[in-house]
Parts: sequence; C-alpha cells; structure tokens
Amino acid sequence: MTISASGLVSGAAEYAGVYLFRVIATNATGPSLPLEIAMGIEETNYNDGIGLDVNIDLISGKVTVPGFTPETGEYDSQAQMCLKYGDKVLLDLGYLKGEELQSMALASIIINIREFDGEAVLIQSNGALEIIGTSDRPRYRILVDLDTPELLNALGNYEGDFQTSFDAIAEIEWRVDYLEPGALTDELIRSSKTFRIAIDRDLVPNP
Repeated sequence: MTISASGLVSGAAEYAGVYLFRVIATNATGPSLPLEIAMGIEETNYNDGIGLDVNIDLISGKVTVPGFTPETGEYDSQAQMCLKYGDKVLLDLGYLKGEELQSMALASIIINIREFDGEAVLIQSNGALEIIGTSDRPRYRILVDLDTPELLNALGNYEGDFQTSFDAIAEIEWRVDYLEPGALTDELIRSSKTFRIAIDRDLVPNP
C-alpha cells in the first residue's frame, strides 16, 4: 500500500488486520515528528446475495452449483440453473481442488451457451472478470447477458409465447497467465465440461 503527498492511501492489503503506519511531514525547516496511524482492514465478503455461486472442479472439469443436487440415471443431464431471456446475471466462479478454493492468475473467463452441442454460440460473455472474496478463498465474478438476438431466435423455434424454454448447452473457458521462468507458454487455456442451463423466453403470458 502507498500514501501520496496529499495523504491518499491506496493499494490493497494482502491480509485483513490492523496496520500501523507513520506519516512524516516535511517543509523548509525539516521533518516533523512521526504521526502513527492505525488502519483496520476487514476481509472482503463476496456473498452479497446478487451473484450465483458456481464451482468448477479443476481435476474433472465438472461444473456444479452449491445447494443443487442433480438427479441421476436418465435425468443426470438436467439443467443446473434456470435463467430467462433478457436477464443479466452475475456468476461467482470458484475453482476447486478437493474442497479448497484455488487462487489463480486469471486473464479472462468466457462462458459460451449454445442450443445444441456444436451449434453456433447464442451467448458469449466478454471475458472480463472481477476478483471477489478473500485472497485465500477467491471467487471470480463474470457477467452473463442473456439479451441477444441469437437467443431470441432460438427460443422462437419452440411452441407458444408463454413458458417457452429449452435446456441450453454451456461451457466455461478460462485463461491463466503463466509467467514462470522457463515456462513452455505464457498462457494456459482450459475449459470445463459442458453443462445445462434451462432458458425461458416468457414467464407470464403476453397481454
């Protein structure tokens, strides 16, 4: 963290806690005695209620939503979240090894949503991300905008104008800056397994 000549403190503390720092003013007659200041920094709380937690297992690539247990057998490919055309949704992605959230130098995260596997992309996020949570339990927030003409056209292929929906195929891709000396590459790219998102057009009938 740094403090400017005007007294502005900026930067980010790596850990929560109480930090002590000294300020010394200097003029033509010389420096003042140091003034000791205490600053308390709390842990960042990512659970603000507006993002949907989504977990990605780094070993298997499987995507899960906490609190949701998919059925098995013939229903094991059911949708894992339900969204609607026109929604703008924040997804808070956590990357897991075992039960532990991992911290990574992510350059971008992109979610692609298709009507069928291999079909044209209906929705694609722009790759931007925001790091939330604490340094030892980070999540990576992305915005998914479901207001695209491609999605509206796809929904138009289904019967009716009320409660029209289909289970879209989704996949998450992330890029990691890999700058270790002697590294084979400066960027790593990985993708999750595909998973299903139920997307509705209208939840109420047109007047």
